[in-house]
Amino acid sequence: MILRVQELLSRQQPVELQGSVDVAELFEGSRDVFPLGPLEYRLTAQASNRRILVNGELRCKLRLLCSRCLTPIDETFAIPFEEQFQVMKEGDPEPGEEDDFVPVTEERIDLRPFLEEELVVNLPLAPLCKEDCKGLCPECGTNRNEQSCACKTDRIDPRLEALQNWFRNE
Repeated sequence: MILRVQELLSRQQPVELQGSVDVAELFEGSRDVFPLGPLEYRLTAQASNRRILVNGELRCKLRLLCSRCLTPIDETFAIPFEEQFQVMKEGDPEPGEEDDFVPVTEERIDLRPFLEEELVVNLPLAPLCKEDCKGLCPECGTNRNEQSCACKTDRIDPRLEALQNWFRNE
């Protein structure tokens, strides 16, 4: 998905962009994120002076694994997107870290990496199938949401294990 800089700067009206991007390759090595469809985008690009603002919405359906019980979760993500680009000319000062734009020196802007980055950044760090998910038993691996197990889950810190029988010996 390419945005032509000079064409956009010369036109005084916003440009509507919509389509889809295949993200299967983006999550190829992932064991806990599986795309169930393409990343769809509806964006508007508008130029003012040498600044280009691209904003809109991204949508993607993904299958995630619950971080506690490994149950698959199918979820549709609707992510707002906004990125600013500044067309740089020779002699312009280098942008600093506090600047809120991406410097552009080329004739074209490939928006795909920006769309993919926005999707990845907005994924939950530890997805849950439900807020009160009990997870898997660390001893036998039983899914505690489906059934309980008879495993002893009380763990004593090995450094304090000698104190366990302190009051029993009296």
